[in-house]
Amino acid sequence: MNKKFTMSLLTLALVTSITYAKDSTKDNTNTKATDLHLYTDTNVTTLGVEEAAKLKEYQGKFPRPQFQTAVPEYKEAWDKISNNKIPEWIIDAKFGIYTHWGVYSIPGFADNTYVRYMYDKRNPRGVYQHHLENYGKPEEYGYTKFVEQFTAEDYNAKDMLELMIDSGAKFGGLGTVHHDGFLMWDSEINRWNAGKMGPKRDLYGEFVTEARKRDFKVAASFHHARTWDLVHKSIDETSFSAEEKSKLDIYNPEYEDFYVGRHSTKTTVDVFAQQWHDKIIEVIDKYSPDFFFFDGIERTKPNSPENLVVDALDYYYENAKKQGKEVVVANKLPGNKIFNFPEHIGIPTYEGGRDMPADVGGYFLVDRAISYPWTYVKNKVYNLNANYHIDALMDMVARGGIYLLSLTPMASGAIDPKEEAIFREIGQWLKVNGEAIYDTRRWTIPAEGPVSTWTVSKRGRAGHESTRMNWSYKKVKDGEIRFTQKDGQLYAMSLTWPKSGEILIKSLNLDSQYYPQGINKVSLLGYGELEFTRTKAGLKVTLPKQKPSAIYNHGVSFKIG
Repeated sequence: MNKKFTMSLLTLALVTSITYAKDSTKDNTNTKATDLHLYTDTNVTTLGVEEAAKLKEYQGKFPRPQFQTAVPEYKEAWDKISNNKIPEWIIDAKFGIYTHWGVYSIPGFADNTYVRYMYDKRNPRGVYQHHLENYGKPEEYGYTKFVEQFTAEDYNAKDMLELMIDSGAKFGGLGTVHHDGFLMWDSEINRWNAGKMGPKRDLYGEFVTEARKRDFKVAASFHHARTWDLVHKSIDETSFSAEEKSKLDIYNPEYEDFYVGRHSTKTTVDVFAQQWHDKIIEVIDKYSPDFFFFDGIERTKPNSPENLVVDALDYYYENAKKQGKEVVVANKLPGNKIFNFPEHIGIPTYEGGRDMPADVGGYFLVDRAISYPWTYVKNKVYNLNANYHIDALMDMVARGGIYLLSLTPMASGAIDPKEEAIFREIGQWLKVNGEAIYDTRRWTIPAEGPVSTWTVSKRGRAGHESTRMNWSYKKVKDGEIRFTQKDGQLYAMSLTWPKSGEILIKSLNLDSQYYPQGINKVSLLGYGELEFTRTKAGLKVTLPKQKPSAIYNHGVSFKIG
């Protein structure tokens, strides 16, 4: 690809001492809808009897994920990027942790989109009213005031890293920038960053430094494509009088580089897109993350145009090769059910499993909040407990997945004790059961037994519902088994400790088409050998009369040999 250093005058003024590899000579409106074609993802896997029957019932009743072809002009560049395969290290890792933490954590209300709604007098999600009652009118106390309050006084990168490691994660990192556009690293691209404002510390850099000491793979997540026009497109601008507008920070030219959008005169959409790209390049050059997560990218939109997306990803992979390392990019499936990038780019990623088919093939990643909303809110209710996430981890890994869980620090950087307890409980479970999780690969079928973890249903706001495949672990049942394998060794995991005290694994019966060889021993991980019988009905395993410890209140793992 032709690499030229061309920048807008505004960006150039901000980064006079830094040169990046980029190709921004293309018009950012280059992507034409007529050049793009959609096609369904056909990479599927074999399911067990029960899941196959249920999926057949739903056939044609839910939309399957789609890929969008590259603009012909960039096909060669995308083909080159597609040669970078999913590295073994993340397939082995299985479990990662990242954060949703930033300026939006100061109000601690609704979620990370607080800035989008606090100026909207129609009061969606109750944000406008909350702001009036707690901070006053937005014209008196704008979102930029929260930047001053965001000091991260309790943040200790080493402690956060240790929590991730103790939780069993093999990779992780801070969310580097969310929709509000505030950068969590010390940047020269835009002044609205943690190094120059608020805490005046390189929050992300501190984490990377500690992670490298422990040989811990580092993640970075970028949500800043959505920063463009985030506030102005969301509000009724006619609801403010001329006097009110004169006092609102969202109309103040001094803050145009923060509230970028339709009223920007200097930070046009082309300038924004270039900076979107340059921020990614800066993080690559300064920190060299091992994993990139992207949100909000639409290659047909001028705020994240295809030429800059291609260039950023190509630079990321080429930079890694120079360092002799392998990196991976999350190829997210947004709500429109079209992956961010063309097929074979990065690892397919499903938010909370949304729209992920039960017969998903290949390797994939699912990201989920520790409990919703995605961010810390005051008096947060943790309705997804450790058991929920352990079941999800077993299920995802058996299907070829990697589970990425979001930590939600409080504004100060401290972790809510209830949240920390959930993570540590997951870590304790993995210390006992990790052998059936880490470094494993999917077996012939992923599961057997009752099907409770996925279904097809309507979801969405009233009037905007859509039928989609959904995943949940709130109603798991006895008899739900998940399988993994490693170096010829088979593992069977039960999502529950059954009330009967016995587990029947039908897929391992005497006439098993999946496992015709003999079985000489069955062991419960963390305990030892168990009594078993193998008949034409299945492999019946007798559990200990009492659970060896509280860890066995969660799913249990068997080593079959």
